[in-house]
Amino acid sequence: MKLIINTVNLKIGGAFQRSISFLNELKEIGKDEYHIFHNENLGKQIDIACFPNNFKFYFFEQTPASLKYRREIIKRFNTIEKKVNPDVVFSFVGPCYWKAKSPHLVGFAIPHIVYNNYKYVKKYSLWVKLEMLYKKYWTKKEANFYVVQTEDVRDRLASRIKVDKSKIFLVSNGIGVQYEGVEPKIRPKNKTKKLLMISTFRPSKNFEIINDVIPYLENDKFDYEFHITIKDEDYQRVFKGKEIWVKNHGHVFAKDCPALYNDCDAMFLPAHLECFSASYPEAMKMEKPILTSDLSFARTVCGEAAIYFDNLSAKDISTKIKLLFYDEQLELELIKKGKIRLKLFDDSRGQAEKYLKICKEIANK
Repeated sequence: MKLIINTVNLKIGGAFQRSISFLNELKEIGKDEYHIFHNENLGKQIDIACFPNNFKFYFFEQTPASLKYRREIIKRFNTIEKKVNPDVVFSFVGPCYWKAKSPHLVGFAIPHIVYNNYKYVKKYSLWVKLEMLYKKYWTKKEANFYVVQTEDVRDRLASRIKVDKSKIFLVSNGIGVQYEGVEPKIRPKNKTKKLLMISTFRPSKNFEIINDVIPYLENDKFDYEFHITIKDEDYQRVFKGKEIWVKNHGHVFAKDCPALYNDCDAMFLPAHLECFSASYPEAMKMEKPILTSDLSFARTVCGEAAIYFDNLSAKDISTKIKLLFYDEQLELELIKKGKIRLKLFDDSRGQAEKYLKICKEIANK
């Protein structure tokens, strides 16, 4: 099988980290012919020179998401595709703004499209709603097949873009190879409770709610710290004056994330929208209780292994934080349920094997 893997539009975030894990796993188990479209960021995180001869890499400085460069890049995409004549093109996450001539499998990770009934999405400005319609158009136009991470998203995507569910494959997210062999550590009982939120800064992540939560946690019997991983300019803009409460680690490489979990007491995610956050299984693996939004994307992944809050209510969030740390038995119960829940998700090797199986199934069709 000859396979083109397109990662040009990925620069940061969970999908970017998954693409790195996929390629590293593929280096170990892949027996086919692979042609990788990549950008500078991916080149910094994998050692291209160490890949065997059945891999060929093509560097792209820009992404087709830019109208300025789209025609030029698509022309090069098409030229390479014609020369390679692949059995399948796998764009790791869309929209990639390219309709390949070969059967095209595209990863889906645009929660705005499938969770358009959420209050947060309904409040979008007209301009943002038009942008979402544009992405929805390309989501339907560019792909012959899709791969999603939860059954909930699979059902919703089939409904939203009117495509047969047989064309939507499921590969769950999970923990990366950086967590293999890492021993979870329970922090010694301490007056300071640390909540970890590993995420890039986006409006949908709801970082700003932390500022509203802080007043409700003042004068508590515990001290609280929110540990985050965003750009310094975003940190200064949003949390200036809150440095005692909010500690920023900046951009963190995937290999350094397990140590962050081990140095914190709980995972915290007040997001408005997700398709699947890797932070959930990561927290389960690192035996940290989960505090997150009471929305279907979170419940689909976490089940009973989390405490849920109204992510628009700073008061409710603070109440649930105190509930967790006031009740040691509840904390232990959540960790226990998380370890059980973790078994439902694919690790990076399992994900890679499933992606290959899907591509071969498509090629055989």
